[in-house]
Amino acid sequence: MDKKLRDYIKEIEKASKNPSAELIEYHKTMTAQFQHERFIHLIVTMFFALYMFLSFAMFLFTAIYLTGNYGAIISSCLGIVTLILVIVTLFYIRHYYQLENGTQKLEEITKKLYKL
Repeated sequence: MDKKLRDYIKEIEKASKNPSAELIEYHKTMTAQFQHERFIHLIVTMFFALYMFLSFAMFLFTAIYLTGNYGAIISSCLGIVTLILVIVTLFYIRHYYQLENGTQKLEEITKKLYKL
């Protein structure tokens, strides 16, 4: 999605030098699609962050209160799950950040198109 957004920004910046009604309508449609994509990724990112925090809380609980072999096994598994969720959440945050910045660039281009 990042590549598609960057390519579209380059394409619309070139095309915005000669704006037309069709171009403005096309740009409004594409901007709405990118904003929808951004919103969906925000929801997914928030759920992954929630699952990460819940997993971390369960890890802490099992590490503190469960003892013995089973407690160590469960705590280790939850630690691995928490680590995986931290990594995935960081990648989702990075991706959402790029979508957010790209969408803001599209909004600036929209303002330029309507001023012309």
